[in-house]
Amino acid sequence: MALQMQTSGKTQRCSRGNSLQHSVHRSIATTSSLHAGSANSLTLAPAFTLPSGRRVQCAAVTDKLRNWFGGLRTPSPSEAAAAETSSSGRQAAVRDGRDVIVQYYEAYNAGDIDTIAGLLAPDVSYHDMIYEEPFQGREEVVAYLRKVRKTVPSDLKFVIEDVTSGDPRAVGITWHVECGDGVVFPFSRGCSFYTLDPASGQITAARDLVESSMKPGSSALKLLGALTPLIRKLGPNADPSTLKRLPLAAAGVWAFYAGYSAYVMLSTAAPGAPAYNTPPEVLAEVFYESLNFFYVNIGLAAAGLSPVPSVPCPPVSEALFNFVNAWSLMALPYMLADGASKKLGGEKTLIAWWTGIMFLTNVFYIPYLAVRAAPEPISEAAAAAAAARGKPALPPPPPADSPLPDWAPYFGATSLAVGLFSIGWAAVGRPEYGDLAQRVSYAVDTFNTNRVFFAFVVDSGLYAVWQAVLLKDAPAGYRFVPFFGMAAHLLGGGKARASDEEGGL
Repeated sequence: MALQMQTSGKTQRCSRGNSLQHSVHRSIATTSSLHAGSANSLTLAPAFTLPSGRRVQCAAVTDKLRNWFGGLRTPSPSEAAAAETSSSGRQAAVRDGRDVIVQYYEAYNAGDIDTIAGLLAPDVSYHDMIYEEPFQGREEVVAYLRKVRKTVPSDLKFVIEDVTSGDPRAVGITWHVECGDGVVFPFSRGCSFYTLDPASGQITAARDLVESSMKPGSSALKLLGALTPLIRKLGPNADPSTLKRLPLAAAGVWAFYAGYSAYVMLSTAAPGAPAYNTPPEVLAEVFYESLNFFYVNIGLAAAGLSPVPSVPCPPVSEALFNFVNAWSLMALPYMLADGASKKLGGEKTLIAWWTGIMFLTNVFYIPYLAVRAAPEPISEAAAAAAAARGKPALPPPPPADSPLPDWAPYFGATSLAVGLFSIGWAAVGRPEYGDLAQRVSYAVDTFNTNRVFFAFVVDSGLYAVWQAVLLKDAPAGYRFVPFFGMAAHLLGGGKARASDEEGGL
C-alpha cells in the first residue's frame, strides 16, 4: 500500500520503508507514554517530521492514530480553564518575599519573637553590622533578638519606609526607628537585605546596616584614597578574615604587660623605689603580711595559738594585701572553665598559672591573659583542607566554656568573707593605729611612697578589668561590679548568664 504526501507542492510516494515506519512507531510510542490513560484529551496535528527534517502532511497516518487511541480531541474551554486555574494555584503557593519581611517587622514591633522564629530558616545567618561576626542558626538569632527586645524600651518601633516586592527570594528594605508618639529617633535610619527560600518562605540570610552617628563627610573619601594603595599592595592579605590568623589581641596584651612591668615594677617615675631596689623594711612587711594570709595567723594568735609568730603590720596594708589575694582566689574556677584557656594546657598547668597569680598578682595574671588571647591552634586536617581550596586556614573559635566546678561556690564564699573582713579590718582593726581619718592619711601617704602598696592598688583596678574578661557571659551586674559581683556569681555556681537576664547583652 502506498501513501500520498504533499511536500513543497509536489506529490511523493511513501512506502512502508524502514525509515518511515520507524518514525511513525516512535511517534506512537512517545505519544502513548505521555498520554497513557488519558487518550481522550490528546490533540494530534496531522503533521510530523521525517528523519530528513522535512515537514509532511499524512492524513492516512493521522486517521490510523485516531483509530488506535479511540478518537483524539482538543480540550474543551472548561477543561482548559480548570487546568489554568490549577497552574495559577501552584504559582500562588510561592509567597512574595515582601509579605514575609513585613510580617517579620510587625512581629518584632509587637515583641512576638515566636512568630519571628517561625519565619527564620533553621540555618539562617543574621549579620548586624555593628557586630564583627554574624549570628548563625535560628536558635542563636532568636536568642539575640530576645535580648534586644529586653534591652531597648518597648516603645521603640521600626517604621518601614520602602520595601521591594515581587521577588520570593530577595527583599531590600529601608527603615527608621521611632519612639513615643511618632518621634523619630536620631541616627536611626537603616537598610536591610534579606534572602529567602522560595519553597518555604523562610529567611535564610539577613544583613542590617544602621546609620552611623559619625559623619566624616569628604574626609572619608580622602581616607579611602590614602588607604587604597596600601590595600592594593596587601592584596588578599587585606581581607579582614586574615587578621584572625594574626595574634593581634595577644600582642596587645603583651605590649601592655611590657608597659606595666616597665612602669610599675622598674620605673623610677612611679611612687616608691623600683622592685630591684626595694627597701628591706618593705620586704619584711610583705613577708609578715604573707604569714597573716587571710587573717588565719592573726586569729590563732588571738586564741593563744601561735605556731607561726604573728607580727603586727599596719591594718590598712594587711587589708589591701588580703583583699587582692581574695580576688585572685576567685580566678581559679573561671580559668578552669574558660574555653579559651584550654590552649594553655590541662588543669595542672592552669593551677600552676593561678598559683603564680596568688603570689605575684599581675606578674603572672597578664601573661596568662596574653596566652589566652592568642588564636586557637589550627589542626592539620583544617590546614590541609584550606590548602586544597587554595585559601589560608583560619583559626577555629575557642572551645565552649565548661560549667564552673562544683566547689566554685566555696571559693566565692571564702573570698566574700575575706573581702568584707578586710574592709572592716582596714577601718577598725588594731585600734593602736588610730582612727579612720588617720588610716586614710596613712593610705594616701603610703600610696605615694611605697611601691608595693602602690602596685597593689594598681592591681585592684586592673583586676576589675580582668573580671569583666573572665565573666564574659555573666550578666552585667556580676561582670562589672568589682570583686563583689564576681563573688556573688560564684556563690550561684556561675549559672547566671547574660542571656537569662533582663537587658543582658
